[in-house]
Amino acid sequence: MLNISITSPSMTQQLTGKSRLKECSILRELSLACAMALGFSAMHVHAQIKPAAQDAVNDKVKESAWLSDPALTQLVQKMVESRFMPYKVVGQKSDKDMLSYKAYFHPFPKDMERFYSYWGMTAEWYIARKNSMVQEGYQEIWHQSFRDAGNTELHQAVWMKRSTENPELQKLGSNYADEEHEQNILVGMLWRGEFKKLDIALDSAFAQNKAGRLKSNTLYKRFGTLSRLDKDFQKQFDVWVKSSMYGYAYLARGMFLQQQAWDARGDKLAAETSKKQFADFHKLSSVARVDLTKANEKIKSCAICAGELIVNNRALGIKEGDNALLKNALQYDPKLYSPVYAYLSKLLPQWGGSFSEMETFIGNIRKTTGDEILVDELKSRLCYYQGIAIYREDQEGARIWFERGLTSQPYQLLVNELALLYAKKNNHKQAIVLLEKSMANGNEWDIYTLEALAQSYFALGMQAKGDKLIAKRDEAVRRFKNGE
Repeated sequence: MLNISITSPSMTQQLTGKSRLKECSILRELSLACAMALGFSAMHVHAQIKPAAQDAVNDKVKESAWLSDPALTQLVQKMVESRFMPYKVVGQKSDKDMLSYKAYFHPFPKDMERFYSYWGMTAEWYIARKNSMVQEGYQEIWHQSFRDAGNTELHQAVWMKRSTENPELQKLGSNYADEEHEQNILVGMLWRGEFKKLDIALDSAFAQNKAGRLKSNTLYKRFGTLSRLDKDFQKQFDVWVKSSMYGYAYLARGMFLQQQAWDARGDKLAAETSKKQFADFHKLSSVARVDLTKANEKIKSCAICAGELIVNNRALGIKEGDNALLKNALQYDPKLYSPVYAYLSKLLPQWGGSFSEMETFIGNIRKTTGDEILVDELKSRLCYYQGIAIYREDQEGARIWFERGLTSQPYQLLVNELALLYAKKNNHKQAIVLLEKSMANGNEWDIYTLEALAQSYFALGMQAKGDKLIAKRDEAVRRFKNGE
């Protein structure tokens, strides 16, 4: 489970259509969406004592580039997941009156209990937040301000509370999800360099899947968890590949490198993306292809490998082979959805396809698989894509598409965007209905759902319900931090 939530009232930027240019392989996407969906510009991380595994990370200070508010939020999320805190955030206004921010990171201090990092605060909000932090026992470790195009003073600040002891983590008895536990364990093994244990765990997971005791999409999520780690994990992946006789390390590193490629390209339109970004994107995708091909050779009848090669083909502009890959994936494992999602994404207009081609594809999948749950999810994704295509110019029209996509199995990013639109109109009752249903559909421990639903409860004065969800969110974060 990702370990951030967005809680600031500042609203300097909203998510735009540009940031949806690529279809990311997001499995914990709701936590990221929370950063955008609430329209807030502050990061709140709850973290207990740094685990011993922190030593596996290079302790040097890391400096980001100058980034937009949403881009910085994405980066901070990734760094926090890799146990780095933004101990400084600075802001500036460019000659074109564009706001941008830069963060400096270092590993979680051993005595850190919790920290808050806020940026883009008005002076009024900074003073209020500062007073509140002092009362709650936090120390301000960083502060900076600048003026925007309207001459409004904006503040960036970081507060941290230090632990005086190392207490055993409080258990809330809220039935923490077993699958979240399994994913956290895998990350911990990679972090600590326990590569033999990793191989055994993944080999066991494949065996359980083959025996019908582990769902195919759940197995995929475990690899997806490993793919979205910080680039500092590159060394761990490399050592794992060298030490392993299995194909799992190749698959995990290939997915990791492909995600690094997407990150290098960025989420802007092609005209706004530099030649270097495209070069890095192509280089990393090419390296990922080597690993994914090797994994496909070493893992027998690997439907996950086939799906990831479809993703890689899209990244490298390779048009041939996807039909065969999809056919193989469906033959190997018709219950795995990721290859079908990958093929649908390659039919997006920005990749040379069209919405009509996507509709035809969904119809063919129905005939081929007869899986109505999969078809419902594909229809919902198509409505999401159609809504996003007009989001910047026509949010009301986008809302209509999103609501049309509320099938029995709605795409979670669609749910996020629709909840955002409801919340922006102060229609919190409708947002609550939507998010409560999302929780019931299997997102009980999703950070975005917990946080966004809590905020809607708070907005309607339902403090007790909101507090309960925040406590649950904090437990998920604590367990993630300790690899539980």
